[in-house]
Amino acid sequence: MFFKNGKGEDAMINQIKEKLKSFRENIYNFFPSRRDAAMELVDSLSSNTHAKSVVELSLNPLHRRNYCSITRVIDEYYHGSALEKQQQNKQLTQILSECCPPLQERPYHLFGLDCTSQARVFSKTLADRGIVHAPNPILGNKPITIGHQYSLAVYFPEKLQDDTPPWVIPLSSERVSTQQKGTLLGMKQITDCIAQPVFQGTLCVSVGDCAYSDSSCISEANKNSDQVHVSRAKNNRTLYDSPKKSKQIRRGRPKRYGKKFQLSSRRLRNPDGSASFKMVSKKGKELLIVIEVWNDILMRGKRTANTSQIPFRMVRIRVFSALSGELLYARPMWLIVSGRRRNELSLEDIYKIYCQRFDIEHFFKFGKNKLLMDKTQTPDINHEEAWWQFTMIAYTQLYASRKLAEHIPAPWQKYLEEFKSHDQEKSPTQVQKSFSRIIHEIGTPAKPPKPRKKSIGRQKGDIQVKRQRYGVIVKSKNKLQYAEMIT
Repeated sequence: MFFKNGKGEDAMINQIKEKLKSFRENIYNFFPSRRDAAMELVDSLSSNTHAKSVVELSLNPLHRRNYCSITRVIDEYYHGSALEKQQQNKQLTQILSECCPPLQERPYHLFGLDCTSQARVFSKTLADRGIVHAPNPILGNKPITIGHQYSLAVYFPEKLQDDTPPWVIPLSSERVSTQQKGTLLGMKQITDCIAQPVFQGTLCVSVGDCAYSDSSCISEANKNSDQVHVSRAKNNRTLYDSPKKSKQIRRGRPKRYGKKFQLSSRRLRNPDGSASFKMVSKKGKELLIVIEVWNDILMRGKRTANTSQIPFRMVRIRVFSALSGELLYARPMWLIVSGRRRNELSLEDIYKIYCQRFDIEHFFKFGKNKLLMDKTQTPDINHEEAWWQFTMIAYTQLYASRKLAEHIPAPWQKYLEEFKSHDQEKSPTQVQKSFSRIIHEIGTPAKPPKPRKKSIGRQKGDIQVKRQRYGVIVKSKNKLQYAEMIT
């Protein structure tokens, strides 16, 4: 049962239910084929608490069909050419973007982008495998593996309280082929997200880590008039001031860059602005945040990305102890703020924007541990990409139903403060535990299965063609090299 305190809360609960039903109806109509089986697959994924593999989702009570339907649904998700596949992904982005809440206090929409890997070390019949990044806790080992890389663009909802769970709304997921660059693909995904009707006409801010601070990303973000791109910069980079305008007429090409602006130097020129404020960390320590900014900084570009005419703001963030004044971190954090509307963001906003970027890492962890995001074992690339789309739909469904969920703590958790308060917003894991009850209350558009005759199966004399084997593609500076296949 829901916690009801009056007619006003009953009306709000009914409104949330109607929005969730509308979202589920849109997703149901979005599926190109086998809509009933696809909807039950999404529901079983959203309420999964025990399955460790994709086929085990068929044991979920919300999945009323047999395990063979999972393979058929994934197989028929994509059909047609690559252009039709791209249009289908954009259609899903539009449906998911409608779940983004309207702005309340924040004057901008915030997007995040990052790449994550799916290890497929032993899938020798899977095409386009390459060397991708993978965290490795063993000291001295290279953080790499063999598999595919996926670029995801997400929307960061507005946080009105400090203890709000790290929710995101995934909008776009694309596999990074060995011929592509993940950072540039991510910036194009952000462009597609900003073009949605929900975000048009408002300031849109994208945030990324150090990988998204090169000239190609800044040049791509500058093409959108309403986009501001915030990215972290390494502490050893060398940038340039804008050249001073000379009144004297000189021969030759005018200067493109001014004096060097080395981030590692201790003799930087005076900042163009600064701000400081105090905050309390999660451990209860009082901190002093000092932010300094330098305007109209330039970086050297490339032939494909000329950034010599794209100035940006350089922001330095240092953290001190509010009691002793001691510098807590030896290296400061440098942020690049680029875009035509970059001056509309205050220094405190820039700091909060990058702090919220880490929520995408929580999404990756939850998606891989609870939504089986990287657990597909298929030799077909389209099947693997389709599964990542299903996980995005399931996570967004959890976000849309978060206010209908109840706390279901384990016996050793029921005494914790976070489970005693019913007004606190639920985390993705807590919503997933309560999702099965929510579906039983609001219903499902999926129709129950009908009994069918048994399939005739393989006929005697059928010949099964062996699948083609592929090598691992290793990128090099000059050309793509193919590693020898291990048989």
